[in-house]
Amino acid sequence: MTLAQWFSFNGRISRKTWWIFYFLIPIGINIAASALDGQFSVPQKALPDKSGMGEVGMGPFSIIAALVGLWVGLAGQAKRWHDRDKSGWWVLVNFIPVIGAIWAFIVVGFLRGTPGPNRFGPDPLAPELPPGGYGGGYQPPYPPQAPGGWQPQNPPPPPSGGWGAPPPPQGGGSVPPIRRG
Repeated sequence: MTLAQWFSFNGRISRKTWWIFYFLIPIGINIAASALDGQFSVPQKALPDKSGMGEVGMGPFSIIAALVGLWVGLAGQAKRWHDRDKSGWWVLVNFIPVIGAIWAFIVVGFLRGTPGPNRFGPDPLAPELPPGGYGGGYQPPYPPQAPGGWQPQNPPPPPSGGWGAPPPPQGGGSVPPIRRG
């Protein structure tokens, strides 16, 4: 996983990727930042008491790590919601007091994503085809990604009738005119 992918909100990730790159590594970064704050004897009252948080004890390294961790955490949650075929905006469920954070943690950390490709990209758990394929020629397992993210290759079929169909041709018919009188 590249650094750009780590901060991106696009695509899908598996539960294993979320646990390693979006849960354990940020915890390690926060522990290292706290150690750096303690090593360089940064004053423990980096936030004033007027903040309403009391004596927090966060130095500059911890504050930077917390801000980066917030961004990375939101990106990871959005990708896991995408894996469940839901919008990334579902990260806002965390704002529901107590229940929201528990709900999001269970869905993001423990529930499997939708099998196969969905509107957010290919299945991160899908096995790759062997080099010769399964008969016939080699076919890549998924279409190449467009610059804006994964998009289905085939456009929807044109409407066959109803509201979306074009109007029938007019004129040139052999219907006699209506006589009045």
